[in-house]
Amino acid sequence: MAKKTLISFFMAMSCSLCLGCSNPEIISTSFTTLDATIVRNIAYIADFSVKCKSGNIGNLYAAFDRQIGPVSIVGNNRFQVSWTEESKSAKSGERVIRLFDEDGYTVFRKAIRAKEDTSNVQSFANVVVNHPGAYNGPWLKSEFIATMVSLTVAYIAIASRAKLVM
Repeated sequence: MAKKTLISFFMAMSCSLCLGCSNPEIISTSFTTLDATIVRNIAYIADFSVKCKSGNIGNLYAAFDRQIGPVSIVGNNRFQVSWTEESKSAKSGERVIRLFDEDGYTVFRKAIRAKEDTSNVQSFANVVVNHPGAYNGPWLKSEFIATMVSLTVAYIAIASRAKLVM
């Protein structure tokens, strides 16, 4: 009888340790590349911390644009997601990153394999990355402006000289 009680106690303890995070509280910050004059790719970084009311946080996965990848652990209950896009195709605005736990990841992958709609898959939480846009340089290059100014000055000088000579 004591053996059965001991076994059931350990089973209950192991099940409570395996419970996922319930009622997660997410605090996030995001960073993006703002100057695209010397780089080809825009970097996006989402840094967030997760606090659970009960349960443990297992592995997390991030999904954006029908792609999914692992979330990096950078500290105690702190995580980070990062990716890059070409600066020509990077759009400004908010990007929603859907976070999944192990079970959600499995369902998401099955939906992708079956070519089903992935928006129906329940996410663990969402993180928003705001990209205000990247500066690609001035519309007119300084070399072009200098050439146009020098040609204009040369034209005025030649025209004025032609009027004086006549």
